[in-house]
Amino acid sequence: MCPSNLSMFIASIFLLSSMSSIIIITSARATSSPLIEKACSDSRLRPNSKFCIQVLQSYPKIVSATNLFDLSIAIMETGISSATNTLAYVENMLKKSNVGSNLKDALKECKSSYDAVVVSFKSALNEVKWDKEYQTATYDLQIGSIDDIQLCLDNVASGKIKDGNILSGNKVVPIFGLSAYQVVASL
Repeated sequence: MCPSNLSMFIASIFLLSSMSSIIIITSARATSSPLIEKACSDSRLRPNSKFCIQVLQSYPKIVSATNLFDLSIAIMETGISSATNTLAYVENMLKKSNVGSNLKDALKECKSSYDAVVVSFKSALNEVKWDKEYQTATYDLQIGSIDDIQLCLDNVASGKIKDGNILSGNKVVPIFGLSAYQVVASL
């Protein structure tokens, strides 16, 4: 296997394994905690609040949070990890030589989206963790989960991108960003 195929294979396995934890919900976590329910109570998540609860419950670090501050940190760190994994996957797709020009342009826009999401989420994490600038953090979380991801969402909606890994990443960015927003706004 050539080095570029090997790195793509490794990145795909890593991304698929991290995304599978979103889908697999154990029966031990069938009931949600009040903290997670609060996190998923943002009105922009209501159409998908059950999915939000399922996603957050699939991460032990989030489930183990005992207060709003720790919950906000856990959600943001998990969101950064998820967005970084999707970004790496998109970057590996861009390196493929058999990607058509339309798909390549759409992937470049998704790369730009995920670059911005990671920056916004990291800024929010630092603002909460170190600066206690909660209002600024909520702004960054909102930008990351709505505005920054929009280019990639548009490319998926238009049918230019049909990749399951990118679709999964696009589904969870708003969940991590808006649930963290809801928690940080309550600090």
